[in-house]
Amino acid sequence: MKVPFVLAAAAAWGWRVLVAAAAVALMVVVLVKLYVVVVPVVLALFLAAVLEPAAARLRARRWPSALAATTVFVGGLTVLSLLLWWIGASVAGQLQDVGEQFEEGVESAKDWAQGDPLNLSRERVEKLEADLRGTVRGATGGVAEQAAGGARAAGEVLGALVLLLFTLFFVLKDGARMAEWLKARVPSGYRDDAVALANGARRVMRQYLMATALTGLIDGVLIGLALWVLGVPLVIPLAVLTFLGGFVPLVGATVAGLVSAVVALVANGAGSALLVVAATIVVQQIEGNLLQPLILERAVRLHPLVTVWAVAAGLVVGGLLGAFLSVPLVAIAVAAGSHYRTRGEAGSPAPAPATG
Repeated sequence: MKVPFVLAAAAAWGWRVLVAAAAVALMVVVLVKLYVVVVPVVLALFLAAVLEPAAARLRARRWPSALAATTVFVGGLTVLSLLLWWIGASVAGQLQDVGEQFEEGVESAKDWAQGDPLNLSRERVEKLEADLRGTVRGATGGVAEQAAGGARAAGEVLGALVLLLFTLFFVLKDGARMAEWLKARVPSGYRDDAVALANGARRVMRQYLMATALTGLIDGVLIGLALWVLGVPLVIPLAVLTFLGGFVPLVGATVAGLVSAVVALVANGAGSALLVVAATIVVQQIEGNLLQPLILERAVRLHPLVTVWAVAAGLVVGGLLGAFLSVPLVAIAVAAGSHYRTRGEAGSPAPAPATG
């Protein structure tokens, strides 16, 4: 009996897709199991992609590699430490007030839901609240539960931080030597592709991190100005929250805007909250139609729908950190596919497999 061509082709593609999916699933499981090692290394590579050009400029001026790396490393840590100190000294106390205002707003919303026009029962409202809080806890990857894990969690965080700093320093110092060592171990027929893909990945990481920080900063400034004009309290912590939310594409700024609206509801009433919602929508439109095309899309070159899918998958797999990393990882995969497609359209032959 002759198998139809369509069925044979579907079967041939099917088992290949299943094998590839199984390999990807196995890799994800291994990476999740080793998250204490993987996450610091990945974050160090992101930071190194941003800081390495500064170290390269110092080396070009004939600075010793160790001195250039140490200068950039210490300078970066100093700037980050000062930023964290400012947040801790100026904003942390007010963030507690934001939390209290938010809880008051939630209680007001619950009371409103039990009255006209919804007339929901108290049990129904409490169930909706529990479901929403459970969703938020799941999306954040159980950060609170992990933080309450005691000495083991503290040890993991400290170990991850030390690993991140060591990796960052040695990548800044010996990144070129590491790249040459890895290149020498790639079969000769694949070296050009490996170098191109590695350079593309580094470029995506650097551009994504810088573009995300710039977009978040502009969002925070615009939201802060809107809150100040509307007379909403706690302007600085809400603006900082908007900036931090910018590191979770499409989702973080929206959540920060919701928190701002709830604070405005408690402080100034429904009219002010609606104006804050309107301001958040305007800022989101500016981000989506102006900032992203000019800044972010040049870095990742992804359709907004693909970005939403990537963020959703990242939230499910790795919480907030997964949402942050998912977009650049997808962008790197797309860049790799574009590299091979462009090479194929140019008529370059595929590299021959290296033989023993």
